[in-house]
Amino acid sequence: MALNLPKRTRIVLLFLLGIALPSLLLGYLAFRGVQNDRALLEKNRANEHRGIAEKVSQSLDDRLRAAEQAFQEFLLKRDRDNRSEMIVQFDNLKTENLLIREVFTILSSRQIRFFETPLLFHSSGSISSPGLSSLDPSVVRMLQQGQQLEFQKKDYWKALAIYRQALRRASDPHTRGDVLGKIARVQKKAKLLHEATNTYQTIAEEHSKVQITKGIPMGLAARLEMGALLFEMEDFAKAWDVFIQLYRALLNGEWMLEEETFNFYSARIHDSITGILSQESPSEQLQSQKGIFQELMEKENIKREETERLLLFQENAFTEWEHEALPFGKDSTVGEQRLTVEIGTNEYLVCLLQNHSAENEIWGLLIDSFYLKNSFLPNVLQMSISSEDTDWIIRGRNREMILASANPPTGSLTVKSDFFGNFPDWTMEFYQADPRLLDAFLTSRRGIYFYMFILIAGILVFGLILTIRLLTREMELSRMKSDFVSTVSHEFKSPLTSIRQIAEMLHAGRVPSEERRQKYYDVLLEQSERLSLLTENVLSFAKIEEGKREFVFERVDIETFLINIVSTIQDRVRHDGFAIEAKIEKSLPPIMADASAITQAITNLIDNAVKYSGDSKKVIVRAYNDEQSVVIAVRDYGVGIKKEEISKVFDRFYRGGDELTRTVKGSGLGLTLVKQIIEAHRGSIQVESEPGKGSVFSMKLPLDPNKG
Repeated sequence: MALNLPKRTRIVLLFLLGIALPSLLLGYLAFRGVQNDRALLEKNRANEHRGIAEKVSQSLDDRLRAAEQAFQEFLLKRDRDNRSEMIVQFDNLKTENLLIREVFTILSSRQIRFFETPLLFHSSGSISSPGLSSLDPSVVRMLQQGQQLEFQKKDYWKALAIYRQALRRASDPHTRGDVLGKIARVQKKAKLLHEATNTYQTIAEEHSKVQITKGIPMGLAARLEMGALLFEMEDFAKAWDVFIQLYRALLNGEWMLEEETFNFYSARIHDSITGILSQESPSEQLQSQKGIFQELMEKENIKREETERLLLFQENAFTEWEHEALPFGKDSTVGEQRLTVEIGTNEYLVCLLQNHSAENEIWGLLIDSFYLKNSFLPNVLQMSISSEDTDWIIRGRNREMILASANPPTGSLTVKSDFFGNFPDWTMEFYQADPRLLDAFLTSRRGIYFYMFILIAGILVFGLILTIRLLTREMELSRMKSDFVSTVSHEFKSPLTSIRQIAEMLHAGRVPSEERRQKYYDVLLEQSERLSLLTENVLSFAKIEEGKREFVFERVDIETFLINIVSTIQDRVRHDGFAIEAKIEKSLPPIMADASAITQAITNLIDNAVKYSGDSKKVIVRAYNDEQSVVIAVRDYGVGIKKEEISKVFDRFYRGGDELTRTVKGSGLGLTLVKQIIEAHRGSIQVESEPGKGSVFSMKLPLDPNKG
């Protein structure tokens, strides 16, 4: 037995049972499939990331083993090669194995000594001053006599002669260099600046490494004085060359200096070069070479930082290794050991090796962490990672970020892995960007899920739109039909009431005059014609809707035809003060049309113009030829139609939303019927309207609808 449910409820139930419920079930199954595929994809990505971590660790381990093996081979050759060749081989070793930053040996005294390390300076007290040479007593007497003449008597010329005599008798390099320094000093005091410059140059060339007080090399002091003399003589170009060459030699570690001494001479060189550049008119060449000084200062900053780092390691490494039982002895073996040492904020990566060709000799490789972080690991990771969605971070032992991919990780952590042997003591983390929902569909191995979702979504959207439109139309039609029944009932009731009242008055003889009686007859005629038009509209609409209305086409003379219609309606509305004017173009050709249907259409348009005329009482009916058609236009000067409602005025049961138009009596079928009649004649109808200025309805009828 069928449920007696409203039509709208039945539509909703059909949508839920026939479309929504099956679609949701299929969508759930497809979503579960995608979830399973996504879980499998995440598992595969985790395995892929573990493989990447192992590959990176293996690559680093292989490079470290290659460096260790190369250094072992270097140690085997060390005993049978001379020192100069060893230095060349050591430089080649570091060039071919970029992971090796420095090499050091661990002495039995638990001290660390670097092998040919170009430090800028050494820690204070690490350099001993040279012992005094045994001097010839006659040379000593000459020097004492010369100093007395120089400092007490200020007789620089005699002092200079005594110093030169002592130079001829001195034989060892240290004494000769010391005497030359005294000669240059006296020459400077005697204003023999060129001679003093030449003497300092001789010291720099012949006694460069000979040390004086506090381990200061004579060559360093002589070059500084030579540059100062050239500056005093305003030979800025030569002074520039001397100071720049001296700066380069200082940075290249030509002399072994303590930190305090290095800082003193570095500051003196800076001040001297700055003094040359600050001259009012330095030469163009000096001005263009200003960048050289900037580069050397940057080099000093870098090497100073590295020197301080290496000295910190040299002085404190064993303190950090106290828990490491580094073996020393005849039968001890270290083999290979890798460890991470933290001293303050510095981290050192160390590989310890034992020299198999020498007892009690332990060597260490200091790994270049800068190259490891900024070159080696990024290159290996870049070659190992194929997916652009994979991001990574390398963290230190304190969880600080050491290195990261170009894009910051936005997805979830998939793998966390250490390096082989926990060296370095860092952690690799890999992240995978969470796929968007669309990506999950597209990357699913079961591509059918994607199309299933599209189909389900399409069905749901289509069904929902269709249901909403059906419900909306059903509700609208119900409302319109209700309004139509109410309106038509009122339309019938109003003229019937008027006819009945007037008829009763005429029958009872209560009409005071013949003029009033004639007016009542006009009203009776008007109301009866309105009833007739309303009845005819309803019946015609019903027939057209059911497809039962038949049109009989015949020749119609438009001019006579329109004049009769306008005259009839004018007589009907004359008592209300309306003026209906006909403007008909001369010599209009006749048309083939159903006269009664066209009469009904024109009457409806004129009746509509009268009802919505507002305060205006004028209606104009025009007819003119337009190529193979005749246009009949009805114009009023009334309330007009809003722009957004023009497209709806021909809908059945539709009436404008304006309160003024809703107070006008009507069924909402007149314009609908007009459009149906015109279209049955293969014509068209257009509307031009502006609120407050009236409307124009133009019917375009072909001369012969059978030729359209």
